[in-house]
Amino acid sequence: MPEIHTGYRLSVVDEDPLRARKEARELLAGLAELDPTARLDLPAPVGPAGAGDKGGPSAETVGLLLSAGSFVAALVQVWLARVPQRTLVVKRPDGATLQITGKQAREDDTLVERFLAEDGDDGTAAG
Repeated sequence: MPEIHTGYRLSVVDEDPLRARKEARELLAGLAELDPTARLDLPAPVGPAGAGDKGGPSAETVGLLLSAGSFVAALVQVWLARVPQRTLVVKRPDGATLQITGKQAREDDTLVERFLAEDGDDGTAAG
């Protein structure tokens, strides 16, 4: 029976799938001590690339599934600040998502932490 993970999902968005996987593994290595349940969530393999691929998705996402917490949020902010060209999509268990770049993380160093802290408790979202 497949394992069901009800925590948070972080997706590293990149046009280069190998780089996305490498960066997701780097982030996972940092998260592993804080959240031992964190794991990679790799996309399903697709067929061979060919001429018919034009117009398809331009970026690959490699996900991490985790339980989250304030230390995890802080580590994600630090990681994003180091990788300003990267985009990360954070999805909470209630389905709310936050798409943030490293540049945005530098401008607002608590954005991810606030987003994860909301967790849909009162049904409102911060703007």
